Amino acid sequence: MYTSTTRRLYENEVLTIYLELDLSLLRLDWKQQPSSPEYRMGYHQAILLALEYRTLYWLTDSRQVLYLHQADQHWMYAKMRPLLKGGKLQRMAIVLQPETLIMTDQKPCMTIQGILSPARSFFTWTSFWM
Repeated sequence: MYTSTTRRLYENEVLTIYLELDLSLLRLDWKQQPSSPEYRMGYHQAILLALEYRTLYWLTDSRQVLYLHQADQHWMYAKMRPLLKGGKLQRMAIVLQPETLIMTDQKPCMTIQGILSPARSFFTWTSFWM
């Protein structure tokens, strides 16, 4: 959804990054399965924008990401998480296909507070401990 308080901050063939101004929400929408370099570049870009705009909330729509290499999961936790320490981010949510959640690392560096299961995806709220 694109409203008058929504700004498109970045877009390429695999992802779009929006800022919901009235909600202080950064939204990263994956449009297709990213390669490892595209995944890393996308999250790097999103984190830089989250820091720049000092967003409180982050929503990633990863329903088009059907698998994720463990090396990329660990890269994000190890390399990108420290970049967020300087920001104001309070909550992060990721929308996944159910089968994708099964293939992810079940013990990330973030604490899973709850998992809801809407029709065809999981909605996971996570909280950063910084």
